[in-house]
Amino acid sequence: MNYPKRFLLPSLLALTLGCLPATAAAGQVDFNGLAEKFFKAHPVDGRSVSDVALDELVATHYALAQIGAIDVRFPREFLDDKGVVEDFKDSLTAILAVHELWLDWIGAPPEQVTKAKADFAELRKFLKGARAGTGASKAKNFFEIFSGAQDVQGALDRLRDGFRSGSMMGVTPLSTKPQVLIVAPNRQHFMELAGALGARQESSRSLYWNDSLANWTEFGWNETQVIALQYPPLKPNLTDFSEGVAMDSKEPTGLHQNVAQRAAVTLCWHTFGNALDPAFETAIGQVAVIDIYGENNTRSGGSGRSNTTDGMTAFIPGGRSEGGLLPPTNADSEWRVTAGKDYFVKPLKEGQKAGAKGGAKAKEEKLVYFQLKSDDTSKRTYVRAPFFGSAAQGKELPAPEFMTDYLEFFRAYKSAFLHWLREFGAAKPVEAHALFAQLLKGIAEAGSAATFEEVVKESYKVPLSTADLGQDSLEARFLAWLGSK
Repeated sequence: MNYPKRFLLPSLLALTLGCLPATAAAGQVDFNGLAEKFFKAHPVDGRSVSDVALDELVATHYALAQIGAIDVRFPREFLDDKGVVEDFKDSLTAILAVHELWLDWIGAPPEQVTKAKADFAELRKFLKGARAGTGASKAKNFFEIFSGAQDVQGALDRLRDGFRSGSMMGVTPLSTKPQVLIVAPNRQHFMELAGALGARQESSRSLYWNDSLANWTEFGWNETQVIALQYPPLKPNLTDFSEGVAMDSKEPTGLHQNVAQRAAVTLCWHTFGNALDPAFETAIGQVAVIDIYGENNTRSGGSGRSNTTDGMTAFIPGGRSEGGLLPPTNADSEWRVTAGKDYFVKPLKEGQKAGAKGGAKAKEEKLVYFQLKSDDTSKRTYVRAPFFGSAAQGKELPAPEFMTDYLEFFRAYKSAFLHWLREFGAAKPVEAHALFAQLLKGIAEAGSAATFEEVVKESYKVPLSTADLGQDSLEARFLAWLGSK
């Protein structure tokens, strides 16, 4: 595949808790102080910070849980806190659920699925009843803090080896590097980690030593991701990060949803490397959450990777490939009115109807326009499909006052499209599922030999999209399906 590496900063800045205030003035957060505090609390053999690699620091101070393709890391200093350990267990339960769904989506060999399901069930049962013993903070392996952990080691090993070799999925993964997910249980630890990363590499300080980080819930360093298990408070105090908001405070499965979405994107990285279209990648993360939990109201739209900036293409069709910041999301957006229980079909249908009335200039255009509202809801504008692939390149962005709604619209649009593709992309659901699995495997098998859109066309015999949606394409079929609802 020829897609560039997906990067992290714009998604983190833009796809955070929607009700948060605008970015604070720069320079209020003492990142140097946060870094010093972190390094003082996390020494490595008494060595200078400059002599310690990130993986050494993580291996020393973070307990490892190997779940399928992902090395999950939990800070050992919190393992004596029973409440935090419960959150860690919930995180692993969500990651297990995503791995199980992944085998279904990718059309894994039936005999492998049967074996894996038994291992998933065994691990879920164990985690549900597991209670940490004393001295847990000394453990190097997360499962060691629970009695009886040796009984599930076989299940853990089988899932790890099966996903990392690809034998369990039925396809060889493109990534050759471990996917590391560091879990920060509270806002203080999350902010200190960012401070530490910025301190280690001066060239990246504009990314990590950024006051906007107070509103983020995730960031990354190449293949290493950091996720917070708390949202920031409504009005973050940029000098005190001891306060956070539980992710389950609004949705009972809020924490599970957030971790599952990141885990699904991580499995994309593992399976496809850099080969997957960014919008398709984030849609996979969003739809996986709905398939598992029946809704998706996460404050993140999914994100890219690495310690540099990228354009908006994963989040805004027509976004600048050279970079740029996005507006904050709106957790109470009309595009989220169903919380994804219907894969956002209802709000999209309403937006399409309004677009037909206000944007379409001819009868044949009635399906391709969608209405957007300004930030103060007093104004309307209309955006026109296509929104996917090369057909959407060069698309003119709406005025800044509509960008928040545009972001929310595309989050809903790509989620509904991916759901339609998997369930209705062929005459019968079983055929649609098989085609979708064929597409996923085809992306991994093609590697750099073909573009994402070439693999789509090979699988479905029509292009992903075209500039003229009067021609047959997957996006044109999706719009017609949406219009029929």
